[in-house]
Amino acid sequence: MKIIRALLVVLMLSCLLNSCKESPPEKPNIVFIFLDDLGWTDAGFMGSKYYETPNIDRLAEGGMIFTSAYSNAANCAPTRASLLSGQYSPRHGVYTVANPARGEAKDRRLIPTENSRKISLDKITIAEAIKPSGYTTAAIGKWNVGDSPQKQGFDVGVDRPGFKGGHFNQEGDYLADRLTNQAVDFIAQNKDKPFFLYLAHHAVHTPIQAKAELIKKYEGKTPSGAHKDPTYAAMIESVDEGVGRINQTLENLGLSENTILIFFSDNGGHGVYTDQKPLRGGKGMFYEGGIRVPMFVYWPEKISGNSKSDEPIISTDFYTTFLELTGAEQPENYQLDGESILPILNGESIEREAIYWHFPAYLQAYNGLQDDSRDRAFRSRPVSVIRKEDWKLMLFHEEWVLDGGREKIASNNAVELYNLENDISESNNLVNSEIDKRDELLDDLLNWIKKTNAPIPAAANPEYISNMNR
Repeated sequence: MKIIRALLVVLMLSCLLNSCKESPPEKPNIVFIFLDDLGWTDAGFMGSKYYETPNIDRLAEGGMIFTSAYSNAANCAPTRASLLSGQYSPRHGVYTVANPARGEAKDRRLIPTENSRKISLDKITIAEAIKPSGYTTAAIGKWNVGDSPQKQGFDVGVDRPGFKGGHFNQEGDYLADRLTNQAVDFIAQNKDKPFFLYLAHHAVHTPIQAKAELIKKYEGKTPSGAHKDPTYAAMIESVDEGVGRINQTLENLGLSENTILIFFSDNGGHGVYTDQKPLRGGKGMFYEGGIRVPMFVYWPEKISGNSKSDEPIISTDFYTTFLELTGAEQPENYQLDGESILPILNGESIEREAIYWHFPAYLQAYNGLQDDSRDRAFRSRPVSVIRKEDWKLMLFHEEWVLDGGREKIASNNAVELYNLENDISESNNLVNSEIDKRDELLDDLLNWIKKTNAPIPAAANPEYISNMNR
């Protein structure tokens, strides 16, 4: 009997010390699907009755939809820089695409801030940060932030070889299909280890080009409101087909339950081809239509389906989220500006004072388009923005610097204030009626500008000769 008891003790100890140890949680794969210029309403799950996105809709409905997701900027490069670096634009210096002085010189009242066209190599990208946790990483598709992905920590970096400027190559291959093929190959090749896939489509950015058979389909379809362009719709459907293929690949390889899939856009929709109503404006503007974007997170067995969050999040949040997901440490002495959204995915909320934007540059209006911008000449002039709870304040630097600043705030048109819960269309400026809230948000924004050393254009432009377009 003693021998049996001894054997049992040995077996129990062996179990505790070896096979009965709780296995460490498997590190999740991350698939980040990033569209270019897809607007807030430009998918079925966001209400479109014209654009057809059945695969995207299925995943959105099976996960969590974010109704107040924001890009870090109203155009592509600064949003990408912020997402990859985890920092607001004043910290990395990418404010716009190429020239910050776009539009007619005679219409610009200030000399804009110099703009960087790339993330500097001293910035630690999310790929570099999670590599010590054993992740294989790929950047497939649009980069647009300078040096190659491989120089910024990605193991794989491929964009558009053979596609010179459009969405078709000489062989007739379609770019969205090509990028999807590359993404599927990467997943298959790395199925046995944790991976991070950053799939950045060029669609639906101009030139607006799509496969003939899909264009024909939408030419025979009745428009729905401002959604009416057959070629634009066909581009969206091609991306949707690709999302379906990626998800099918994950399912076929048995990876779905351990893969978190995120769908996001770099800025609002292109105002010539689509419309974001009830939001005001579109790409290039810091009204809601230019910075609020469609987003969902799909993670079978981890996130409840048919769930929704109205909590504001911004693309700098992904870096912090991915650190937590992968078990990676925050890089030492490296400033991050985002918050992890994992609590939201678990049905909780995150504590955050506000989110911010800074654009010390100019972006000209689309030719011939009458849109929702402040004036006919520019989609955006130099501006800084804060959203705090349901309130949004916009500080326009031309009037702030040249027309009396705070002393003339009641009349100089330097500040706009909106309550987004009651006025998502930003049609009722409350700057002179909600004075306490105005001053609270303005103080917060000015403190953030000081804290981040955000450059404010201050020098008057000697070439400015007219305000006829304002």
